[in-house]
Amino acid sequence: MDVLTTLAVSGYRSLRDVVVPLGPLTVVTGANGSGKTSLYRALRLLADCGRGAVVGALAREGGLTSALWAGPASLSGARR
Repeated sequence: MDVLTTLAVSGYRSLRDVVVPLGPLTVVTGANGSGKTSLYRALRLLADCGRGAVVGALAREGGLTSALWAGPASLSGARR
């Protein structure tokens, strides 16, 4: 069985460029609005792609435009 060791997400919803190392148990915590749900949804979308169910997954997301980067055009004023 292959195991994911890293999750990299770029330009998905509120996630610009995120790389998360994964262990046997990875717990994601953070303040409201920090991207936890977007990270989870990106992982679910990846799983759906692996099952050949990407069309239904994107439909549940609200379409492709809903799944793409939804943050500011520039990160100059964004929190880090």
